Amino acid sequence: MLYSILCFCFAVWLTRYAILRLGKRNKFAGQGPIISDNRSTGDGRLGLDTIRLQDSNHNITSTNSSSLTIIFPVTSASIQGLESHLHSLLRPSRTLVEVVLLSPRRYHPQIRKSLRAILSRTDDLDLEFSLAQWLEGTSEGAAVIMAGQRATTDWVLLADAGGFRSLDATTRDYLLLNNPSHRPLPIGPRGVVSNSDGSTCLVPSSLPQQASYLVPPLVLPTFLLPDTLDAKYTREPWIALGDHISRISSDLSGGTVFGSPALSSAWCLHRRHEGLPSAGTHASVSTVEASPDSSQFILQGEIPATELGSFLMVVHEPDLRRIAPIACSNARQGHQVKVIALSNSTDAAPSKTADLEECTSLVTVQPVSLSARTLYWSGGELRPLLAHKVDVLISAVEEDVASWFLAVFAEMHPATDSTPVDIRIPREDLPYCDWMAAVDIGGWKNWHVPQIELSVITDSRPYSLRRLLSSLTNARYFGDALNLRMNVEQTADEETLRLVSDFEWASGETFLHHRVVHGGLMTSVVESWYPQNNDSYGLILEDDVELSPLFYAWVKMSLLRYRYGRPNDRNPNMFGISLYQQKNLELHPEGRHLFDARSSFKSAGLSHPDTPYLSQIPCSWGAVYFPEQWREFHTYLTTRLTSAVLPLSEAVVPEVRSNRWTRSWKKYFIELVYLRGYVMLYPNYADFASLSTNHLEAGSHVKYMPAEAHARKKKLFTVPLMSLPPASAAETRTGLLELPDARLPEWNELPILDLLGTIVDEETLAKRGRERRTQLTGCDGMLTQPHNVRDLLCIH
Repeated sequence: MLYSILCFCFAVWLTRYAILRLGKRNKFAGQGPIISDNRSTGDGRLGLDTIRLQDSNHNITSTNSSSLTIIFPVTSASIQGLESHLHSLLRPSRTLVEVVLLSPRRYHPQIRKSLRAILSRTDDLDLEFSLAQWLEGTSEGAAVIMAGQRATTDWVLLADAGGFRSLDATTRDYLLLNNPSHRPLPIGPRGVVSNSDGSTCLVPSSLPQQASYLVPPLVLPTFLLPDTLDAKYTREPWIALGDHISRISSDLSGGTVFGSPALSSAWCLHRRHEGLPSAGTHASVSTVEASPDSSQFILQGEIPATELGSFLMVVHEPDLRRIAPIACSNARQGHQVKVIALSNSTDAAPSKTADLEECTSLVTVQPVSLSARTLYWSGGELRPLLAHKVDVLISAVEEDVASWFLAVFAEMHPATDSTPVDIRIPREDLPYCDWMAAVDIGGWKNWHVPQIELSVITDSRPYSLRRLLSSLTNARYFGDALNLRMNVEQTADEETLRLVSDFEWASGETFLHHRVVHGGLMTSVVESWYPQNNDSYGLILEDDVELSPLFYAWVKMSLLRYRYGRPNDRNPNMFGISLYQQKNLELHPEGRHLFDARSSFKSAGLSHPDTPYLSQIPCSWGAVYFPEQWREFHTYLTTRLTSAVLPLSEAVVPEVRSNRWTRSWKKYFIELVYLRGYVMLYPNYADFASLSTNHLEAGSHVKYMPAEAHARKKKLFTVPLMSLPPASAAETRTGLLELPDARLPEWNELPILDLLGTIVDEETLAKRGRERRTQLTGCDGMLTQPHNVRDLLCIH
């Protein structure tokens, strides 16, 4: 309804605009448009050779309310098959009155010959054919637009040299205005959406899609063409035309893509139209494999293509504003996004599209009565939304409602490979989902793949344990299940044992492990978790740690970016994700150094001092460890403790304080990190806001001390936890996207710090590790087996 009203208003405006411009239109054979770029361009006329090739009983006038002219360019590549191309254009049409053949003059004799051959075999053609000269030095796109400016009909179809041969009957009928519902908007089967990340080719579907610009073939009201062409039209004619139309259209788009989903997308890969990177530059046109009805392509330079997909989101109508950041972000990336807004009303009124005002033209919103949804299904209103394959189904509704939509979709698409990724977000978590706007399509498709296991290590600190378990309970998990393992030391007191026995974990399964022989902190940590596979991740938590309610969002966002996102953002040297933000560097031989990442990056001249960063220092105060490195660490530690290769007294890492930590697991993990060049991701939010903090309570590594001294030392390490924003606020922002460009940086944009906090690059870390390996083992050969400790330590 809203779309129809907008289109009606736009039509009224266009009519007024057309009346104002009618007086400025010249007959097609008159003076050509002038190319202007604020300097003399010489004679920019479009040379015309208008000829009448057949008498017609049809009285052609320029005021026919539905008259159409086709501008058909003839090139050296299409001249040989011209008759076939023309036949594809000459379909029955109530509106087509003229075909203008645009070519360099040298092709005119051959074109005349082809036309006479066609006309000699056809008795019922009721058209006027004209030849127009395509001046040397003018690009195809600019020449076509110039010719279109001279059309005297109400509509003009700007074709390409291939004619209609690759188009199906439905798309041809739209282009020839045979569809009575045609609106006064530029329309065609090929369009491009442009944004800061690149340009995305849109593939037509049964629902219109707004584009930044269209490429031929496209049809539009003649009066939408500009009066004059500036210099940009000589370089990027279709982008320039899209910009012009978007400035005067009500929906700020450069055209509408519409047609059969079965159309080939080869044009996006093989046709290099103006404005896209050329083969002679470093930029390239890339594609990815996509589903049949969502085969969209990225066009961008130097950056690998990002796969595109389709989203269906089901929410209650009041929650449209909550889902808007996710819907709009994905739509701007070129993904197809449809939203079903459920209402308790029996008559589903138009949805509050104002809640999606930032991207209304890019997102399809369908209001549906919750109580009458089966009627909407049987009546057909939902079928267009579910007719095509959906890659990701995001719902924030009751379980039975979400299951109903999934069942309906499965009914329409019985093939097992058509099942969408089913993501169900609890409605109470919606106010805290803004971070999901930064998830790319790879992350969405792998949403359920990473399995994060919580591993709590405790001894006789029931107060600390209770605080940690409370923070785990109060955290937001966005519908995900996490298993909890509690590792209890042999020396744990009765209160601690009672607390772990009585604790109820609602977000997954619970496992209790009680040692019968005292292991100490190193054994307790190392044996607290072991990965089941390479999608298993361990969040290791000592009991004096406390978590932010948003810790899981930070972990999930980071995993989806750097483990399941674009290939360029996945790096095998990343061993984990810290929840804690460093305030001190503890590995300098002379002792602890205060550290502020933002200040360090600013002093170093980094353009984004607020960026997250990579560090070689493993975090023990709330961190997720990756399966490959943790598995390797187990083997390394076993080998190292036997002294079979290196004496325990051997300082593997030169001049670091951890060499004196004889009972710490981190000493040996730091050795592995140094030899391999591994790094961990750290947050870098304002004022040290973190996703975990440590309360520095007495235990294995923290000795009892006077209260005043303890308070001073605790202040050095405790950081503020990122809290939840008020759910009642009109716009809730968690703060997780307070990042450069409101997203986690690409891998190669992340600063890297070594063990002493010095900014380095990956190659420097790798070189240091190789050289130290050679010094320790005498092996100078290249490492050939990732995560293989025998290869690392040169054990044969």
